Amino acid sequence: MLLKPLTDSFIRSAEFATLRDGLGRRLAVEGIAPSSFPFIAASVFNDDPRQTLVIVKNRQAMLDAVTDLCCWTDHSRVFALPAWETLPYEFVSPPENIERERITSLYRLIGGEPGIFVAPVESLVRLLPSRAFLLQKGISLEAGEDYPFDDIVHTLAAYGFTREYRVETYGQFSVKGGIIDVYLPTADNPVRLDFFGDTLETIREFDPESQISLSKLDGVTVYPRKELILSKREHKAVADELERAHSRKLQVPELAGGEKGDILHHGSIPGIEDLFPLIVDPATLLSLAREDARIIVFDPIDCAAARDAIVKTFSELYRRRHAHAYCLPPEKLIAPEAMEQARDRALDLQVFTTTPGAVQMKLRSIPNYHGKIKMVREELADRLAEDWRVYVCTGFEGQARRLYDLLSELSPSSSFEAIEPGSSLSILISPLKEGFELVEQKALVLTDHEIFGKAYRKKKHFKRKGSRPIESFLDLEIGDRVVHINHGIGFFRGIERMTASGVERDFLIIEYAGGDKLYVSLDQITMVQKFVGMDGREVRIDALGKKSAWNRIKERVQKSVEEIANELMHIYSRRRALKGYQFPPDTVWQEEFESQFEYDETPDQITAIEDIKDDMEKAEPMDRLVCGDVGFGKTEVAIRAAFKAVMAGKQVAVLVPTTVLAMQHYSTFSRRFADYPITIETVSRFRSRGEIAEAKRRLTAGSLDIIIGTHALLAKDVLIKNLGLIVIDEEQRFGVMHKEKLKKLRTQVDVVTLSATPIPRTLHMSLAGIRDLSIISTPPENRQSIETYVIEENPDIVRMAILKEIERGGQVFYVHNRVQTIDAQAAALRELVPEASSVIAHGQMPEHELEDVIIDFLARKYDILISTSIIESGLDMPNVNTIIINRADTFGLSQLYQLKGRVGRSITQAYAYLTYPRHIALSETAQKRLSVIAEYSDLGSGFKIAMKDMEIRGSGNILGREQSGNIMDVGFDLYCQMLEDAVRRLKGERPLRMFRTPVFMKTNFFIPETYIADERQKIEFYKRFESCELIEEVDELEKEMTDRFGHPPGEVRILVELEKIRTIASTLMVGEILEDSRGVRIRISGDSRIDVKRLLALIKKDKRFSLDPVDKEVLHFRPGALTEEKKLDELKKCLQQMI
Repeated sequence: MLLKPLTDSFIRSAEFATLRDGLGRRLAVEGIAPSSFPFIAASVFNDDPRQTLVIVKNRQAMLDAVTDLCCWTDHSRVFALPAWETLPYEFVSPPENIERERITSLYRLIGGEPGIFVAPVESLVRLLPSRAFLLQKGISLEAGEDYPFDDIVHTLAAYGFTREYRVETYGQFSVKGGIIDVYLPTADNPVRLDFFGDTLETIREFDPESQISLSKLDGVTVYPRKELILSKREHKAVADELERAHSRKLQVPELAGGEKGDILHHGSIPGIEDLFPLIVDPATLLSLAREDARIIVFDPIDCAAARDAIVKTFSELYRRRHAHAYCLPPEKLIAPEAMEQARDRALDLQVFTTTPGAVQMKLRSIPNYHGKIKMVREELADRLAEDWRVYVCTGFEGQARRLYDLLSELSPSSSFEAIEPGSSLSILISPLKEGFELVEQKALVLTDHEIFGKAYRKKKHFKRKGSRPIESFLDLEIGDRVVHINHGIGFFRGIERMTASGVERDFLIIEYAGGDKLYVSLDQITMVQKFVGMDGREVRIDALGKKSAWNRIKERVQKSVEEIANELMHIYSRRRALKGYQFPPDTVWQEEFESQFEYDETPDQITAIEDIKDDMEKAEPMDRLVCGDVGFGKTEVAIRAAFKAVMAGKQVAVLVPTTVLAMQHYSTFSRRFADYPITIETVSRFRSRGEIAEAKRRLTAGSLDIIIGTHALLAKDVLIKNLGLIVIDEEQRFGVMHKEKLKKLRTQVDVVTLSATPIPRTLHMSLAGIRDLSIISTPPENRQSIETYVIEENPDIVRMAILKEIERGGQVFYVHNRVQTIDAQAAALRELVPEASSVIAHGQMPEHELEDVIIDFLARKYDILISTSIIESGLDMPNVNTIIINRADTFGLSQLYQLKGRVGRSITQAYAYLTYPRHIALSETAQKRLSVIAEYSDLGSGFKIAMKDMEIRGSGNILGREQSGNIMDVGFDLYCQMLEDAVRRLKGERPLRMFRTPVFMKTNFFIPETYIADERQKIEFYKRFESCELIEEVDELEKEMTDRFGHPPGEVRILVELEKIRTIASTLMVGEILEDSRGVRIRISGDSRIDVKRLLALIKKDKRFSLDPVDKEVLHFRPGALTEEKKLDELKKCLQQMI
């Protein structure tokens, strides 16, 4: 909306008046730049804010149009209406995010809401449920009104919402007493419906991560989770028809591992989008819009071609499938004539002049300056001299500030971040894709695309939620492994309520070897951690009692941890004593060089860059490790360090483990340094002997600034005259001898090591002060999420997925993880898609041959790389945005996550197809694994487990392989705790241990199932209460509990009071609080922080308190005949008086 003032001035022009007069009938506007299409559409809407339907050729065009329209008008009035993005007749339903976008927009459209609805041609021509069908569903709820509570619960289930104990993502709901939590597909945050009986007292929005309420709402409308939610009658009608088709030996939808009869018992049918006309009247998108809705078509020639391609796809797939699968004919599913019906009353926006009577406008494209800032400045100076208004747009704040510094001097009335009245030059943070000029208005809109030759933009997306830490126990399932600090690794078997010493409380059950069980009171839950190890590794289960080897294992790991900590501390201390080269502070050239970076740096990148510069400017040699996934910006960090070194007259060596990586780095470095007199060369087998010899000569002479190569750079005949910085990429992949040589170099020059394997922040904290680490864990903001499909093996889907990627200029990974059959699979794939060129890669190929294949693929000589799971993790292949994983059911979760992450490395929409064999019943584990990888892109337990697996592998890379085994022996969390303790002892500090006063009161305290039914959330609250250090934290936790689950019952109120007593007593370092038949005994230890004067004053004032005549460290409290809650309240007040 930042640019809306420009549409306001355009609306007042004579050009627009001509256009306005022709709206409502078929009208063409021609001779205009494609980048101006959204501007014209937004101007039409801003002039008369009524329902407006914008038709574009495909999904990418829709995403681009939505982003641009939001720059020109109120973003809350712009809606995407994507197609289902599924192939017909394959019985696959759309991904959750597509369903969510569609349901959000469709109900606004049929409700007559004014707004701009952007739809690809496929959404226009593909039939969808009628207005009447959609309007049957949807209930409006208002605070203060009465609604039958049970009816609301039943409605949510009928609308396709899944009932969970905790609501975290779209389409879930939970019931907790009189509270219903639900995450509506149309909302950014879930809502909490708080009932008293059947009265809806309050509606509160809440944070899905913390679960805490945010704000009150007056009302909310509940729509179905997806548009094709069927009633029982409709569901049965479809199921009956499919049963009849199945009896005729036709293929019909089936659930993974299920029988045909399962259809009757599930709330949704896979691929119902291709079957709904059996029971629902179909309609077109046009019929759902208001009769007076405006229609605007972006490039009708491209849209018509897209329509024809859709018709061809439906016809071809129907011809190939209908003989052996249940298929409705294309005319039942698509309405190609909708395109012409739309154009009969549409405003056509097109580049070329082909239509008689078309309106001509002077909105022209701008030439590309390809980063030549001087030319940009000259052009803008000329325009400003001729009284033009100039608007420079970039999607990133850092870039906007750099451009303001470069351009603001051209105009004394320049403005930043806003269009100011009277300002002739405005630098704006706006993700507009491309600019254009309005000749009649003398206005120039310029973007990154024209200035730098590339478009960098932040994508518009639904609000993402951060993921919870796995340590929270919320991901704990019965049967999972847990670690008790004193007893070792066992299986979690649930929670049981038991009476011990006359007191009823909750116990966590851990089963050890031989079936022995340990019962841990949940007020001692901090002794238990969830075991986190590596995917696919066998884990030992410990024994209890005399047979236990746990203490011996723990001692062995402790000794090993102390040795590694000692070694790291020794290396760190020795390096601190060495004298290295002290680089000078940044120069003006450094600032200019960094200003040319096209993206906004992520916070982690900025921190890493600052850490490295600080290290370089110190007297001792730098040795810093930078960890982060591929594409997160590690190379840019290294490039800036290299530039700083070269500016100080030093030479730089970049060491990589493979020739392929050397080529990639050479290309990246050369592009970044193109505008500076910095010489770069690479040494690899793709260079001739003469070229390598010349490079070595120049290194020795000091005339070559940066050399990039493999371990060949470590050879004795490579002499670098003035080496100042070494950048090592993926050091763990070098051999032992090379690592030893690198160890020596670390004591002589500054070293930056890059690793694509992430490490956890817990390990980062444990190593603080003995290993210089920088972690880049935040991805660039313009990343697209990966649309993931879990499907039965189907040649038609594979063929269409490959062709779809090739047609948009991309490449494909096809993963087949058996070397023995990969040639046969490749032959079948070539026969299936003869139009595509392909090449095979696997780990048993000779190294040089494998490198050649990868390099040819990177050079785009092939469309498809048919590979085992060795697809190189360190490589950045932004042009590969479709991955097909054959037999995905045979991969581990972290393997699947890593493979899926090989695509989606750029701003292009990426797709992952995970296939499993037809007619093979998947194991429950495989089903769960596939559903996790399909549902979550960056949240949910599956993601965190996969990340933990990779992080532990990354920890092994840093600490050594032996430590990976130690981590598996005691669990990751306990290992990190031991390492941190060892480091603190070496630094002369006390290990961090939170003192907790044991409290034994003769009163029942537990959380009943009627209050919190989910064991995982129950454990979470016990653990969080145990972690409280201040009474205010206990109060906040009590408020949160009340907010989420309603007013607590008596047993929970007693638990809360006990935790307040324990927290105060722990602050005072009270040794123990014990209730017996004579009263309450408070043991005051020698380390106690009790104020003695206040204690004596309390004893003197209140006769219920007295010191033990024999044991002077014991204070007696005899409360008399008080209720449990009153007794605890008096004890709490007494302790508070001693602070």
